[in-house]
Amino acid sequence: MASASRLTFGQRTSMSWEDYIIRAQEAATAGDFAKAEVELNQARQETESLPPEDKRRFMILEMLADLMQRLGRADEAEQYLLGANEVRKLRYGRLHNRFAEGLEHLSSFYFENDRFAEAEPLSREILKIHEKTYGQTSEEVGHSAGQLADIVHELGKIEEAEALYRRAIGVRKHTKGAMDSEAVYLIQRYAALLEETGRPDEAAHMKASAQGRISGIIKTLRPKD
Repeated sequence: MASASRLTFGQRTSMSWEDYIIRAQEAATAGDFAKAEVELNQARQETESLPPEDKRRFMILEMLADLMQRLGRADEAEQYLLGANEVRKLRYGRLHNRFAEGLEHLSSFYFENDRFAEAEPLSREILKIHEKTYGQTSEEVGHSAGQLADIVHELGKIEEAEALYRRAIGVRKHTKGAMDSEAVYLIQRYAALLEETGRPDEAAHMKASAQGRISGIIKTLRPKD
């Protein structure tokens, strides 16, 4: 009688990178973040034999960064994001939109942790890449200009923030329409800047503009008769 432990034909003898990722996702969904971390680190070990520019290298590092942020381990999250960006740079070069995606992850991390001075140069680089890749009036430029506006606003660079808000709002309205939710957010932020700088009438006008767009968005979401 054959041993129960004997491998059958075609049975795999080891876990693959994809298997570890699936197990990590299942563990995270179940709230078992300790197990998710173990599985992700196993997946990371699987990537060590891959070429340095292999995309699975930055993918696993970004997954680990996301998990570390959820666990409140910001220092580790930062190191994973920095490592992921190095891999993206090797794979795509510094002027590629996929490299800009990695910069955006890191810039967002710094912004969310109130590290605006560190987010600023990354956001400027993202905007330059998007301008070169997509054009001055593209949706992507509207998005990245808005993010930079938020950052320089927090840093007290009011004149530049105002110019960037106006640019981003104009581009978003042109590319996505008057009911674009991101444009509404930027209008609200611009209104806050106007209030901070002692221009209540202009601020009130911008708030009314934002409210009108919010009402329009809500109407589009209502079921039709």
